[in-house]
Amino acid sequence: MKSLLKVEARGIKKTYGNLPTLGDVSLTLAEGEFVAVVGPSGCGKSTLFNIISGLHLPDAGTVHIDGEDYTGRTGRVSYMHQKDLLLPWRTILDNVCLPLVVKGLNWRQARAQAAPYFPDFGLAGFERHYPAQLSGGMRQRAALLRTYLFASDIMLLDEPFGALDALTRRKMQLWLLSTLERYQTSVLLITHDVEEALLLSDRVYVLSARPARVKLELKVDLPRPRSEETVMAPGFIALKRRLLAIL
Repeated sequence: MKSLLKVEARGIKKTYGNLPTLGDVSLTLAEGEFVAVVGPSGCGKSTLFNIISGLHLPDAGTVHIDGEDYTGRTGRVSYMHQKDLLLPWRTILDNVCLPLVVKGLNWRQARAQAAPYFPDFGLAGFERHYPAQLSGGMRQRAALLRTYLFASDIMLLDEPFGALDALTRRKMQLWLLSTLERYQTSVLLITHDVEEALLLSDRVYVLSARPARVKLELKVDLPRPRSEETVMAPGFIALKRRLLAIL
């Protein structure tokens, strides 16, 4: 893993009205790294992502991306929410192409650029299908590809598999592992699933209840590539117990 910092959020604080949401949060994401953020519901995880993506301004603190101050500036990182947000009246190919069109490509150019990614994202043969014709897992793959095409080097994923059933969710986790390792994307993930955080990540940040602060930064020192068997390894179980004890 390279040591270059892709994202550095320092001293982030945010209050909405009389509701203090983020107390003092700092985190980093290195190039090619996968980092998970876990914490109690309502502790401000999504608020933190909104600030990192530039959608919201912090009351205090800064966000640097590739060493440049991006506090309050949008358009540099890709951001995927739990819902796939696919447009039901457009084909999967055209849904995936939207970020490229927004960036200035015409539809023909965007389709030509997006189409080669469909096999790696498990979508080959579904280019002309509509969202209603796909399973939940397939729609999430399409949403992930759309997110990747917006900004391929830094992805923020907010509970991307939270709405899926347990079996589909584990399949998607393992697929995501293999796909993003191949593309060397840097990823920040919000999840409530401790096993998901440990299976996917190089490091895990544990946030406290609101107003959020970092209670623990945990290095996930488990060998890669990881698989279904990883969750049964003694080292994995020990890390899981440690996370559950502090949450």
